[in-house]
Amino acid sequence: MNRINIDLDQIKEIALKAIRRATIFLGLGVNAARDKTFTSYQLPENNYLRLVPEKVAEDELYEFKVNFEKWIISNGLRELIESFGVFLDRIHQASLWFATNKGHIRPQDANKFSPAFEKKGVEGKLNKLRTRFNIFTDKDKYFPSINQARNCITHRRGVVGVEDLKGNDTLQLIWWAFDIIALLPDGKEIPLVPLPEGGIYLEDGCTVAIKIRNRNREYKLGEVIELTPIDINEICFLILLATNEIVASTVDYAISLGIEITEPSGAREQRNAP
Repeated sequence: MNRINIDLDQIKEIALKAIRRATIFLGLGVNAARDKTFTSYQLPENNYLRLVPEKVAEDELYEFKVNFEKWIISNGLRELIESFGVFLDRIHQASLWFATNKGHIRPQDANKFSPAFEKKGVEGKLNKLRTRFNIFTDKDKYFPSINQARNCITHRRGVVGVEDLKGNDTLQLIWWAFDIIALLPDGKEIPLVPLPEGGIYLEDGCTVAIKIRNRNREYKLGEVIELTPIDINEICFLILLATNEIVASTVDYAISLGIEITEPSGAREQRNAP
């Protein structure tokens, strides 16, 4: 076997860093937006150029903060998807290297494949990785709608346009998440997150369980894509799972070519997961 020095941990870190940034910046931004004592909106160290009034009415300030929270949430989703796309670019480059090293792809073809791949959206990149190298995640079905929401946020400030509907009545944003529930003996479900103040009394025979669900948000023409911090947190978790699966699948591809590779952190566990 040939040993190839490609650091998959470093490639994986592109996606992981975006997840951390989205989570931390979302927390900082939402907390600032909801903190009634935080009212400073002027840039620090800017005493000579004022683009907005030094003081505004209380209702105007409230509106600033409401829209700031929405802006933080939207930009969290945008950066997540854009960074995930860069992660897929690096996975594709590594896989091309594997394939050309083993003579499965000609170098001149590989030189053409990379620029074409990088021009695709996340959905197209996932499809190409699957068809070209059999590298995939079983979460790929969620990315077309998530990427479409990202496109709408990036190009139309989140206002749903005709191009976002793609011939449908609504833009549907779908992702994978799980709920922690208490399952009563009669089959009734009680959500345990968020836990209400004072807790919940559960009768004998209850079972605490995790239930996988699809989240679904629909937006009509002219409506604005709005999400909650919890929504973004769940999408972060979905992208984390997809990242781990793609890295594990990349390792499988390298091994299938007879290439000895140092497995990245967590890849072995992910590949052996049921």
